[in-house]
This record gives sequence, C-alpha cells and structure tokens, in this order.
Amino acid sequence: MKIQHARPKGADELLSILNATQDDLGKGGRRLATFFSANLGVAAILSSAQVAERCGVHASSVVRFAQVLGFSGYREFQAVLQRHFSASIGESQRSHRVELLSPATTKTLRLHLFADSGRSFNESAQTASRTFCAKDPSIDIEVELHTSYTVQPDEFAARIEAAAHRSDGIILVAREHPAINDSVRSITAQGTPVICLTTDLPSSGRTAYVGSDQYVSGATAGWLCGRMLPRGEGGRVLFICSVPFRCHQDREQGFRHVLRSEFPGLGIDERMSSDESVEVVYEAARRYIKKNGPPAAIYNVSGANIGVGRALEDEGLARTTLFIGHELNRNSRSLLERGIMDIAIGHDFEREIALSVECIKMARRGVRPVNHITQSQVFTRYNCAIF
Repeated sequence: MKIQHARPKGADELLSILNATQDDLGKGGRRLATFFSANLGVAAILSSAQVAERCGVHASSVVRFAQVLGFSGYREFQAVLQRHFSASIGESQRSHRVELLSPATTKTLRLHLFADSGRSFNESAQTASRTFCAKDPSIDIEVELHTSYTVQPDEFAARIEAAAHRSDGIILVAREHPAINDSVRSITAQGTPVICLTTDLPSSGRTAYVGSDQYVSGATAGWLCGRMLPRGEGGRVLFICSVPFRCHQDREQGFRHVLRSEFPGLGIDERMSSDESVEVVYEAARRYIKKNGPPAAIYNVSGANIGVGRALEDEGLARTTLFIGHELNRNSRSLLERGIMDIAIGHDFEREIALSVECIKMARRGVRPVNHITQSQVFTRYNCAIF
C-alpha cells in the first residue's frame, strides 16, 4: 500500500479508486479493497477492528488503507460512506412519498428469481416469492429453480442472460463461477438490476446483496457448538459443504475462527461435500462414521440436512452427536422436532424477498440501492413450529 491517492469526494469516486488500484496493492490491501467494494453498506457501520477480523488483517492495516485512499484515518473514510447511505435512504423515502401521492399505475413489475441450491432451499424461495406476490399484485416474480448437481454453471449463466431480456430485474441465488459472474456483469451493464440473495457474488458487479452476514452465521454456529459440547473435552467436528457458494465459504471462515480462538480443543476433521444431494451426503456421512467413529458434532453449511439426519439415525447417533445446520424448512423442522438436529440457523425469507424487490425498484428509479444485511435466526425444537 504505497500509492497515495487524493481524498475521494464521495462513495462513487471511492468505488472507482478501489476497483482501479487493486493490482497495485499487497495481499492484505487487495483483501481490504475487495471487501469494501462489495460491502460499503456494511463498512459504514463496522469498526476498523471488525473489518480487520473479517479480512484477516491487523486493525492498523485498515487505518493505513484508509490513509492510502487520502483520508486522515478510518473514521473519516467511514464518514463518507455514512453520508452517502444517509442521502440514499433520504432519496428513497422522498421517492416513496411521491409514489404514494401519485395516481396508481397498472404496470406490473416483472421479475425473475433464479435459485441454484438444494431442493428444500429452493422450495422455501418459491414459497416466499408466491407469498410476497399474493400481497402485492403489482409484482410478478417468475421462479426458476435448479438443484445444484443438476445444472452446469455455463448453462445456468445462459439461462440468466436469456431471462434478463424479458425481466425488469433479477433476484439471484448462485454459486461463484466465472461464467455466472460474467453473465451478471453483462446484465447489469445493459441496465437490468441483479440482486444477489442469501449468497453474494461480490466480483460480478451485481446491483446489491440482500441476506444475512454469513460470516456471523458461521461464527454463531461455532460458538453454539463449543458451548453445547461438554466443557474441557476435545473432539472433532465433521464439516459438510457443497459447490462453491460464497455463503458457504463465509460460514466456514466464521466457524473456524470461533473454534480456533475460543474452543481450541475442537477441530474440524475434514470437509465433506454434499453436492446438495440427500443421497450423496447420507452415503458420505455413513462412510465417515464407519471409518473414523462418531464425531463430536456435525456442522452442515449446505443443504441436504435430511441426509445427515438419516445417517445419524441409522448409525444410532441421533441423540449423541451434536448436529447444527442452516435453513428452517419442512425437512429441518422435522429433524428439529424429532431431536435429530439440534440447531438450525435461518433467516426471514419473505422479508429478504421484499427487500430485494425494493432494491430493484430503487435501481430502476436511478437510486443506487445499498446492501441489506438481515438478522440471522436461531431455531431449536422449541421455537421452530411458530415459523
């Protein structure tokens, strides 16, 4: 971080500098530049220490990075972001008041939701979209769902681009892949907003991200895992992931950080791929248990929780091995209620669909939307039935 820039006058100029200077930065600087480019809204409220923890650098590196950009320190850097988002929110509120005073319009906003994930997640996305559209007839969301192991990234990318020509906006759940990033970049360049839902594509040029802070979700899972297992006892955690979704990577990073810093007796034994398939994860989990014995805990950052639960039942471990996963849906609710799954970390899907639609509306009005970081929710067998 040797190059000194003139102080940016606003967030747009700051973004341009961040995108243009990454090649001139060291490893830590590039990590910070990538984080800020994708998370300006989050950075507006995070301390330098919190940013440093997210990016794996020292807090002083965050301050020096702000100084390289022309600011006196991180607080001045952050003040520019806060002014920008305060202005955006004010503009959004003014536009909303104008809409309320204007005659009603019959034009339907036609959106397209693409989801590349597990079956249960896709079903939840579809249900949330239908519920939202039932409440607001002026919004029409066409839903296209793909289970991850059934679709290739190139094919998925082509479908997104084809849909963009007949849509006013795209809501997207997708893995990180060059072909998908290129398609999103092309779509947004043509003026169609793309909102990433649940899992982000920060290098794609997407319009905004809506969803939980997945690093925090993983850290929460790590803390719960350490606290729920017997104190002072070591053990191994079987970690289950899937195709390269950014949300899975962020969850793993947060989980590992908490285990390493607060529960050093626990370690992650290995990363087992589920491929978002119930049968694949069922067979893999049983093979692991037969070879290595029962793990102290299983943490599944991906889908196919029902496969994990079935393996634990068949191996007689349903009441002894701690099982933490993500998403509250009909499958995970059943596992929680039967005492096979201990914790499901979820989110408010309907609210996130509503926020995604609002981001698309803002973008179409020429107002740059901010990322919306929603609150993770922790479900047990005692509170899962109310959702």
